[in-house]
Amino acid sequence: MRKAFRAAPGIWTLCLLVFSMPLPSLAAETAFDLPSAVQFALKNNPSLRVVQRSIETEKYGIEGARAERMPRIDLGAGVTRYRYPTPLTPIVIQDPTVRLDLPDFEKTIYDGGASFKLALFRGGRITRNIRIAETRKALAEDNYATARQDLVYNVTSVYHKILQLQRLFVSSAASVKQIESHRNNVEQFLEAGTAPRVDLLSTEVELAHARQSALLVRNNLESTFELLKNLMGLDDTGAAISIVEAVPVETAYPSEEESVSAALRQRPDYKAAGKKQRISEERVRIAGGRRLPEVNAAGEYTKRAGEATAFKENWYLGARMTFPLFDGGLIRSEIYREKTELEKTKEEERALRLSIIREVRDARLTIANAVDRIDASHVAIESAREALRVERLKYDTGAGTNTNVIDAQTALLRAETDSCQAAYDKSVGFALLRKSMGEYPAEAGGF
Repeated sequence: MRKAFRAAPGIWTLCLLVFSMPLPSLAAETAFDLPSAVQFALKNNPSLRVVQRSIETEKYGIEGARAERMPRIDLGAGVTRYRYPTPLTPIVIQDPTVRLDLPDFEKTIYDGGASFKLALFRGGRITRNIRIAETRKALAEDNYATARQDLVYNVTSVYHKILQLQRLFVSSAASVKQIESHRNNVEQFLEAGTAPRVDLLSTEVELAHARQSALLVRNNLESTFELLKNLMGLDDTGAAISIVEAVPVETAYPSEEESVSAALRQRPDYKAAGKKQRISEERVRIAGGRRLPEVNAAGEYTKRAGEATAFKENWYLGARMTFPLFDGGLIRSEIYREKTELEKTKEEERALRLSIIREVRDARLTIANAVDRIDASHVAIESAREALRVERLKYDTGAGTNTNVIDAQTALLRAETDSCQAAYDKSVGFALLRKSMGEYPAEAGGF
């Protein structure tokens, strides 16, 4: 019968130095919980700021569309050299029975004055262009709200991924220590002649694999922290941060019917699809309005002078109507094109509606599946721990094999990994459900 041996102090010291190094979050200087990380990202994420600028751009588009209602006034001046003498003003007949008032003729003429043009009627195109500009601004606001929700979801997902990797790193490091302890026992048994050398070799292989797995988790953890800093818009990429895990709040989530109804009512991208459809409808009306007459008022006041004459004034004021009689089918083509665009936006709205319903259902299924897996993983972890304890005891007493111990250790790590994944899927499932419903996650872990 074999006797259990304690691990040598030097081995434990090496294990602590290599695999008990502090996590990146533990060495961090600035700590964020989920709400503070989200708020920081909403204020500093550069991509979100770019989307926000588009709202300001559309404001100027509204001002430009409204400016079409106002008269346009221009000031102009110039000098012109003619080959033949040209009259400064038209010939004026004051009294046909007396004489003609002939103007001065000059080859070089200087002129200056002001002109204006005012649109009186354009088939409703000015009003509809204003509506389109206002709708485009509202559309930009919806796009900004969508970008905010995407950012909130991404930050939440990365936050919970960091928590998952931190838990997994702890489990991996604990697995390495346990295999280290078992290897030390195998070495003692080998020296005592109660264990074959192949047991030590297989244990060394498993230990090397466990160390690589722990290092891989550590590297993934550092990479995920960098992704979080990028989403948060941290200019100092070398700054160290940590996250603070909040206590999850378990709350019931709405039924599927309520979730879908809320999503179709609140989702900003679905609202944006409706606004795109209204813009297309207005464009169809604008294209049809080109068949109507266009009426403009215009006027001008000018003064002209030559090299040897004083300035002579002249002005006019009038209105002009133009009516399209034939344009080779240009207006008809524009109408058909805009109608086709309208049909396309209707199909896009329908496709988005189906996608939203699918997202809501997928999120609910993810949550339900994760809850069941969490319950199962708790039982699996307890069973795996007990199995490992029994197998190590059997090996120490000579009744078990080294392979059974390694298999039990692997099973325990797998059960803990599955538990971490299930917890991550549950947290992200709640965040996805909020996103699919057009809401913001208020806190980590809760709906």
